[in-house]
Parts: sequence; structure tokens; C-alpha cells
Amino acid sequence: MKTSDRIIVYGVGFLIGMLLVSMLLSRRTQREEAAVDPWVAHNAEMVAAGAEPLPSAMPAAIHQGQIIDFGYLPNAEQPEQRVWLLNFEESYPYVRAVESVASGEFSFMAADQICIYLAQGVDVTELKPMLDELGLRLRMFNRKESIAVIGVLNTQIDAVPATIAAVQPWSDLFVSAQADVLRFKGKPTE
Repeated sequence: MKTSDRIIVYGVGFLIGMLLVSMLLSRRTQREEAAVDPWVAHNAEMVAAGAEPLPSAMPAAIHQGQIIDFGYLPNAEQPEQRVWLLNFEESYPYVRAVESVASGEFSFMAADQICIYLAQGVDVTELKPMLDELGLRLRMFNRKESIAVIGVLNTQIDAVPATIAAVQPWSDLFVSAQADVLRFKGKPTE
């Protein structure tokens, strides 16, 4: 086979390979775009049914989110907290905004994860039995700081406190399990 024939065969093979890779990548992208995000789909009917609007005293950045769920904890008859789940396009996607009914204070946290501060000498790999039993996944960790970030149990308004309560039987592995608190820059809206 001549050198020019080899170059032609190589070129045709390269083009066919590029076409196949392009088709595979576009098919994967279409599948990902078509997948329904459970946080957005979870309570769309709740918003349509009339979730309470966000208080004007919350930071301006919070008002840019779309309300995907709202409720009272522990229940509507004896509310201690008003809770909104928000979806953001540009920044952290799922935020849990909580207003204390008694004090009117606000707190903001990730709605889809909690932070676990590991006990001294405990490696993040030792969380595996807990994660497996609860059906949770490790989202990220920092061995130097002894921090693990894990997903929550569900997409309900009580997912963060429910997950913190669910990990308590393994409390010998960590110093604390708490919400992944978010802080916002800027002044509240007027």
C-alpha cells in the first residue's frame, strides 16, 4: 500500500471516528437535558396552589429564586418555622430559607446537603456503612479540615433536619452534623 493510500485510509478512519464520538456525545447531552430534576418537579403543584411569598426583609439575592415548595414545621397547626425551598438558575441551585415564627429571624442553607465535621482520627471512608444504610451519597470531602458533605434523604421541606436526625446513631464518627449554611452579601430588600 502506498503512502498516499495510507493517508487516505487514516483520514477516512479519523472522520468516521469523529462522527461516532460526536453522535455519542450529542445523544448523552439530549438524555441529560430530558431528565426531570426531582427538586423542580417535586412540588410544582404546591406553588400553583399558592405558596406564601418570601418576606421582604430577606436578602435581595433570595428574591431572585423560584419557590419550588413551601410549608410549616413541625406542622401548620403549630408552626415554629416557615420554610421555603428555592431554585436558582445562576448560583447554588437549591436553597432552604427558614423564618422562625417566634423571632422572625432568617436562616439560609443548602436544601440538598448537610455538613459533617468528623471526629478526630476518623477518616471519611468510615462513613460508608452509614451512607449505605441511609441511602445517602458523599458529595464532597476535605480530609485536611475533616469535613464531609453528604446529600439529604429526600426533597421535602424537612429534608435537612430529617437527615441530621437520621445520622445521629453514628454520632461517634463525628463532632457535629449540621446544615450547610449559606451567607449572602448585600442589604435586605425594602
